[in-house]
Amino acid sequence: MNIRKACIKDLKDILALNFALFKKEHKDYDKSFNLKWTYSKGKKHFTDKIIERNSFVEVAEWKGKIVGYLCGGVSIGRFSREKAKYAELHNMFVLDEFRSKGIGTKLAKDFISWCKKKKIKYIAVTASAKNNLGINFYRKLGFKDYNLTLQIINKKG
Repeated sequence: MNIRKACIKDLKDILALNFALFKKEHKDYDKSFNLKWTYSKGKKHFTDKIIERNSFVEVAEWKGKIVGYLCGGVSIGRFSREKAKYAELHNMFVLDEFRSKGIGTKLAKDFISWCKKKKIKYIAVTASAKNNLGINFYRKLGFKDYNLTLQIINKKG
C-alpha cells in the first residue's frame, strides 16, 4: 500500500471515490446528499484542494489503483469561538474491499499530523448521526463529541 499526497492526475479517481461516498451516504444515512455535486461543483472543489497550500488531499494506492482518499484543510473559525486555527476533515472514503486494513487510520493520522505541523488547535469532522462505524472510527482517533445538530425534515418542503 502506498499513501501519498494527491496530484491533479488523481482527480478522476478522487471524484469516483467521492461519488461512491455520496451514493453510500445518500442510501444509508442522508437522502439530502446531492448526487450531482461530485461531477459539477465537486470537480472544482477537489482541484482547488489538491493545489491549495492550506488544504490536504492524500490518496491510498494499491498496485497502481487509488483505493481511498482523504480531503481536509484549514477552515475559518466561527465568530463566536476563540481566535485560533481550525481545520476540518471534509471527507474520506476507502473502497469496501480495502477497509479494516489500516488505510483510513493512516490517512486520518497523516491529516492530524499535518494539522499539528500547521499549529492547528481545533480539528473537526462531521459524520451522519446514524453512521455508527464512522463515528466510532473517529472517536478511536481521538475526536470527541462536541456539537449536536438537530434537524426537522419537512415532508412538504
